[in-house]
Amino acid sequence: MNDLVRSDTSMLTPTGFTASDPHGFGAGETANIVLRDVSGRALTSYTLTGSVGPTIGDLVTELNASPLSKYGSFALDQRGRVEFSPLTGLSGAVLSVPSDSTNRFGSGVSFSSLSGLTGATSGLGQAKVRGDINVNPNKLPLAMLDTTAAVGTKAVGAGDIRGATGFVDRLAKTIDLGKDGVVTLDHVSSALLGGAGLQASQAKTNLDNATSRRDDAINRRDSFSGVNIDEELSQMVVLQSSYSASARVISTASSMYDTLLAMIR
Repeated sequence: MNDLVRSDTSMLTPTGFTASDPHGFGAGETANIVLRDVSGRALTSYTLTGSVGPTIGDLVTELNASPLSKYGSFALDQRGRVEFSPLTGLSGAVLSVPSDSTNRFGSGVSFSSLSGLTGATSGLGQAKVRGDINVNPNKLPLAMLDTTAAVGTKAVGAGDIRGATGFVDRLAKTIDLGKDGVVTLDHVSSALLGGAGLQASQAKTNLDNATSRRDDAINRRDSFSGVNIDEELSQMVVLQSSYSASARVISTASSMYDTLLAMIR
């Protein structure tokens, strides 16, 4: 399964580290860890250096002696992941690793990627199907290598679908995804699609609300600084009637003036 789905940022399965395993930090390599409360406010931070000792257990010891320990404790769980348990009253506190220059034995894998340290537990951030298989599904291995085949005989035979069957069976089995729990991939995909639908619905509702508030604000602005077309039109009709009446008065006065002049002559 791990040969098909990969992640560039997180481990697909628990690392299985023990306290005696080497952490592989190089000279000058560090990981900055920040603890934030539920509101996002930074409570404290610490730069992990690996200077206490060469093992994973020494990293846990260093973290438990850092300012972070004022708010909780660190430990290795049974699957070899580093986890943080916040003190009572700090529920929801989250650890983040904004910068990490560690490179375990030059492998390109950092401490934050290996530990998946994201608060109370670790977990998978993102994953994707292998690029070559995603482009050409025919590269998906359907057979299974027979390691007991004698020299000169076929180790992979036509019509062998044990690999495909094993893949399907694997989909129904549980997998430890850290912060997402020990669940089946079917459950994870259902939760993912359901969450995407819920977020889309909430986004549409938020957009409708924002649009209504915008339109109301525009109407309020126009009522104070703009022009009411209906009101201005009615005033124009009144002015036009007044202009016509004034024109008739002037015309009548002119006619009377001409008549008066004619009588004098």
